[in-house]
Amino acid sequence: MSGRWLLVVMILIGSLAVGLLGSRAQKPAETPANRENIDAALKLTQAAAKEYEIRVGDENRPLELKREPVLQWSNPVAGNVHGNVFLWTRDGRPLVVASLFKWFSPKTNMEHEFHSLAEEPLNARFHGKPVWKTSESGLRFVNVPNAPAPAAIEAQRLFQLKQLARDFAVTKKRYDATESELRLLAKPLHSYAAPKHGVVHGALFAFVQGTDPDLILLIEARGEKVSSARWQYAATRMTGAELRLRHRDKQIWKADLLSQAEYTDPRRVYTNFIFKETPDFLKDALPKPRS
Repeated sequence: MSGRWLLVVMILIGSLAVGLLGSRAQKPAETPANRENIDAALKLTQAAAKEYEIRVGDENRPLELKREPVLQWSNPVAGNVHGNVFLWTRDGRPLVVASLFKWFSPKTNMEHEFHSLAEEPLNARFHGKPVWKTSESGLRFVNVPNAPAPAAIEAQRLFQLKQLARDFAVTKKRYDATESELRLLAKPLHSYAAPKHGVVHGALFAFVQGTDPDLILLIEARGEKVSSARWQYAATRMTGAELRLRHRDKQIWKADLLSQAEYTDPRRVYTNFIFKETPDFLKDALPKPRS
């Protein structure tokens, strides 16, 4: 072997060794899904969701909980955490979205993350106790720029919704100042019509890390009838981190970084209830210890 080729081989071996050392120093990119934890999180979050009674304005009738989650998620980048996204609706239209999740490692607490989708103030009770009361609209709809007219046929409108969602993109800036692009789930979490509220057709889309939703995008054909409806959107945060929403590369919405005191404030339209211990009335939903 010539001296030139020997040098090339030595460089390749050295590069491989550095790569191996570097890979050992890094944390695993993913934590394998634990079916037992996934099932436990589902049972626990469904039991917790049932304990919330949410009302809009002065209405006596509480919102209706959709018993089955619209999304089951995990976030292996953050740790061994599993959650489920639930909706509370009125006359078919979602007015509250919540991501309820259980940490298994490195933390062990449970969190209930809520955002109002109502255009009126709301209040909520958990296991009979007042826990959340807002004084303002949870979101604001504006026209989707350069959107076509809503199609007359429902299947075509659903296709339009998916196409419109693809024109949006989200950047997340974490507390350590690192940035990343969130991924749009191609399938809407939920689609609906609410003619009583002037919604011909609407859908919720999620921008995620792993499958953990950090931003919920609502797109609705709003109007009394299809012929007069226009596509409008509203964005809601599901994280305390900074979010920047773009439409065709133009920034159109921003959510600032929140302190822990801010994102746990029960007077805000976005709030997070943190439970260091599972409430006693939910412990029956936890898996029994193995003998």
